Amino acid sequence: MQPALLALALGLGSAIADDGVEAEPPTSETTTASANGTADGAADGTAEGEPAKENPWDRTGWGWGGVPAVAYNSDDGLGGGLLVSLYRYNGHTAPYKWSGTLLLYVTTKGVHTHRLDLDMLEVGGLPLRINTRVEFGASKSSNYCGEGPDYVCDTAEAQAAAEALGLTEGGDPITLEGEETDYASFVSRYYKIRNIYPNAFINARYMLSDKPHRLELMASWWGQYYIPGDFQVRAPYPESRYDQDHADGEPGFNSNLQFGVMLDNRDNEPSPIRGYWSEASIRGASRFWGSDWQYFGFNVTLRGYTPLGTERVVLADRLVLDGIVGDQPISAMSRAGGSQIYSFFGGQRAGRGVRNSGVLGRVRAMNQTEVRATVWTHRFLDKVTFDLTPIAYYDVGYWAWDWSDIGGGNEGIVWGTGGGVRLGFNKNFIIRADVGVSPRESWKVQTYIDISNLW
Repeated sequence: MQPALLALALGLGSAIADDGVEAEPPTSETTTASANGTADGAADGTAEGEPAKENPWDRTGWGWGGVPAVAYNSDDGLGGGLLVSLYRYNGHTAPYKWSGTLLLYVTTKGVHTHRLDLDMLEVGGLPLRINTRVEFGASKSSNYCGEGPDYVCDTAEAQAAAEALGLTEGGDPITLEGEETDYASFVSRYYKIRNIYPNAFINARYMLSDKPHRLELMASWWGQYYIPGDFQVRAPYPESRYDQDHADGEPGFNSNLQFGVMLDNRDNEPSPIRGYWSEASIRGASRFWGSDWQYFGFNVTLRGYTPLGTERVVLADRLVLDGIVGDQPISAMSRAGGSQIYSFFGGQRAGRGVRNSGVLGRVRAMNQTEVRATVWTHRFLDKVTFDLTPIAYYDVGYWAWDWSDIGGGNEGIVWGTGGGVRLGFNKNFIIRADVGVSPRESWKVQTYIDISNLW
């Protein structure tokens, strides 16, 4: 895995502009342009006391990059594909005037993610940033343990369900709803969902004031069409836990509008040492804008970064309060609101150590704490700075299936803990590898390898 990940990192750092100067394309959390055309933090890796190097965006013309995309996590398996980016520079807008990115990605557990992203800055000469995404997604391994705090993905329950249908370990397969399955396949799929979900997203951020306390208004629309099944069958796995609770597979279109405000003074967005990043938003789906579901939701997210005696050791914390009133499909129930898209609670972004979408509810809160200690820094060929940063973390979440369940016992607390390492390139591009455990998963080790910091 590591050689492939290293090739990915070096490839992303080698886009070439028209004038032949190597540029460093940013990650998804790269700095937005400031009024004087400079970015936050030393993203070019210049060491203290050295003369400042030319910024990648201080030119006109085109830049590009194309690299293999490799990642792994315990929920989706080993994934591979291709990431290609195109950049346009106008000589002053940081980190570019606009960019387009194409991702083609498939995993060993049948997850497909194929998308096209477009990011545009200073649209119409205004302090307005617009990014859009069109995506085709499919999964055969999404988790569904049930609804409420008493449900866990219990292998004994899956085995009992198989035996009740006449399946035995090592025995002959049987046909369920036109599909042939054996004992091992039934047990492995009992807590799984298969679906196809084409979707689109557009987000606009308007800057009212710049750093040191950047204030932005944000508005977004997100639409996703749910198709139960896979490329051959349009139905849930027969007799699975999800099939028992939602036999139709919940097909339909989810159309979501969101509005919010963001306040940010991080010193370097991809890898902050000090500062804060806070936001609050409301969201909702309605038949008036094309949704088959109707609900209202909110999100408040507070993030803080504090050096612990030295800038090489940083305490990072994220507190999230999120909830909805109304109905969502199960496929979207674990999705949090706000400017970041991630599953809540469980998986590699929030709730490490717990399986992805392992906890569902309309009421949820979470706190994540990380200690990041940079133990080694090295400059390679006087061009690329490498940082090695071990981390230790603790993720804890609270949820209730519905608002009436708060304080009534039909709620729960779940947590996971572990550690990992971050490999940073020029303070900008970050590869991370984490392991985590949780009592909810009987202390089974979960592994995650991905790109960028969590927050």
